[in-house]
Parts: sequence; structure tokens; C-alpha cells
Amino acid sequence: MSNTCKECIDLLLDYVDGELPVEMRARLEVHMGECEPCDQFLKTYKATPGLCRKALAAKMPESVAKKLGDFLRLEMKKDRKA
Repeated sequence: MSNTCKECIDLLLDYVDGELPVEMRARLEVHMGECEPCDQFLKTYKATPGLCRKALAAKMPESVAKKLGDFLRLEMKKDRKA
């Protein structure tokens, strides 16, 4: 039984965390080896936490932080009135 791309994507978190049963893991790896889009998605999926850590470590310019804060406060006020 082969996995569809959707089924494979749904299993990625458990796969990356090492929580898939051996047989399911093997089937997923066969699919990934044969499906370039899913293989690329997996590589991106694995890289995401590192990219997020890198982005969070960057200092936001003060002018951008102020504009973002002003925007969020305005949006929150709109939500309260709605």
C-alpha cells in the first residue's frame, strides 16, 4: 500500500519526532524517495525551526517595532468595537 502526498504530509510531525511505527515510517520513506515535491517539503519542514530561531534572534529596527505595535493596537481597538 502506497501513501498519497496528503497522507505523507499529515505524518511529518510524527516522522520527524521519531514516533511513527516502523512499517509506516518505511512506507513514508519509500514515498519520499520517489516523490521530489514531498522530499523537498520534508527538507523545508525540518529546516523551519532553525530558520525561526535565526529570525527571532535578529533585532527588529526600532521604527519597525513602533509601527508594528501601533498597527496591532489599532487592530485590537477595531476588534473590541466589532
